[in-house]
Amino acid sequence: MILFIYSVLGFILERIINLIAFGMWVDNSLLIGPYQPLYGIGIFLAVLFYKKILIPFLLSPPLTLGILLIVSILTTAFSEAVTGYGFEFIYGGRLWNYGLFFPCQSPYVCVIPTTLFGIGSFLTIIFVHPMVEVFIKKIPRLMIDSLIVIFIIDVLIFIAF
Repeated sequence: MILFIYSVLGFILERIINLIAFGMWVDNSLLIGPYQPLYGIGIFLAVLFYKKILIPFLLSPPLTLGILLIVSILTTAFSEAVTGYGFEFIYGGRLWNYGLFFPCQSPYVCVIPTTLFGIGSFLTIIFVHPMVEVFIKKIPRLMIDSLIVIFIIDVLIFIAF
């Protein structure tokens, strides 16, 4: 459910970024539903690391936050690289190209935007994620299962076509 929620929030974020960058509504979605799994995966991986590795070790708060910031940037870079290069390998096209806007060596991972998205993930985990966890606990199990099935079907349709 975490992946789903942050994919929806990523969809909204990307529409806002496109509106600011291009001055108009640009829907560059690949899936039918209103979600961008790229964003969901990056935050999901960082949350997983935070909850399963950092918190159990009970490090000092500044050290924990510093490590979480680095992990958030790295999981963002990982999800961008896997998604970008994977799509290009499988479908022969590019989803985005940072090289058009930034002096980068890679079209999919670039220091400035990747770091900014990583910082965004970090801030989301610290300030938004506690509310998301409360929200998830209030969602009926049937609704969660239904949303996950719809999401998986959407991804399978994309893969098939």
